[in-house]
Amino acid sequence: MKMNKFIVPLLLVLGTSCKSDLQPSRELLATNEIQPPVTVSEDKTDIYSTYGAEPYEIKLEISPLGNNLFDLEINMLLNNGSYYVSPNSKGDFTGMFTLHIEENEELELISNLVETPASIEEFDPHPFVNGYVNWVRENTTYHQKLQPKTKDKIILKGYVQFTIEPRCTLEKIPFIIKYYKGEMRIEIDKC
Repeated sequence: MKMNKFIVPLLLVLGTSCKSDLQPSRELLATNEIQPPVTVSEDKTDIYSTYGAEPYEIKLEISPLGNNLFDLEINMLLNNGSYYVSPNSKGDFTGMFTLHIEENEELELISNLVETPASIEEFDPHPFVNGYVNWVRENTTYHQKLQPKTKDKIILKGYVQFTIEPRCTLEKIPFIIKYYKGEMRIEIDKC
């Protein structure tokens, strides 16, 4: 019975600490700082969601392109000499930068993920690579075109995954895409 006195408060604390960021946050790229959540602006041109970790920061944003097309933009900001394997690498690398959106009938990915600036293939003699690889060593932006296939409400989960080096940790940044009445948003899932 005494154990219940400790378990119930612990579960309440754990349950309230895990939440989704319902409002996107803004950042000042000049300072590389993540700012606290703010209200959404009326013009919706600067809406995005960010996640920061010591060696990198990731910024996700969706903008309308017209003709029922949207642009998912992923900005990878690298700190302290960190790097990762580009999705343009030809090898079969575990932890390559990838974008995953759950299988669905409501949202189509148009064309491939576009990397800017494009990474350059280089030879890496490290025993785990020992071959050619496209390392991303500078701040890089990725674009993926999205097209809703329905006028109904869409809520989809996905994630961006990559191994950040030299720390050698697999990073998985979950997000939620929401589409309603012709507007599309993306939120990093903090849970």
